[in-house]
Order: sequence, then C-alpha cells, then structure tokens
Amino acid sequence: MYLSISRHTEKLMDNPNSHMKPTEVAALLGVSQRTLSRWHALRVGPARCKVGRRVLYRKSAIDAWLKANETKPVHTFDGGTA
Repeated sequence: MYLSISRHTEKLMDNPNSHMKPTEVAALLGVSQRTLSRWHALRVGPARCKVGRRVLYRKSAIDAWLKANETKPVHTFDGGTA
C-alpha cells in the first residue's frame, strides 16, 4: 500500500538538512517500506542513518541519490512527424 505525500513531508522537503522517516521516504518515492529495506540490504537505495532503532534519511541524501540515478534521453525530438 502506498501512502500519499503529507503536508509534513512537503515541509521536510523544503529543508535540505531535515531528516525523514522511512514511511515518508517510501511515500515520496512511491515504493513500499519493504522496498527501502531491500535497497538498503543491496546497497542500491538512498543513504540512511540509524539512531538507536530509528532509521532516518537525510533529505540531501535522497536528493543526491535521485540525481545520481537520473537518466537523460539519448535523442531529442525536434518536431515533425513521429
């Protein structure tokens, strides 16, 4: 089940030094919390930190991960017929 992005999450996204909970990151990325855990185990997801038992994601780490995984189109469409 995917969660919608809450107003709290939107406020967190405005502050690059803020920390987000896995539920908020999952909603933001459109994946489940279990997927975030799998990504962590495979070392393919955004960086996270652990304080005691609490897992937190820095907003700046999520932004960096998204930027690193961004793909650019190989070709551009200049108009005309497709």
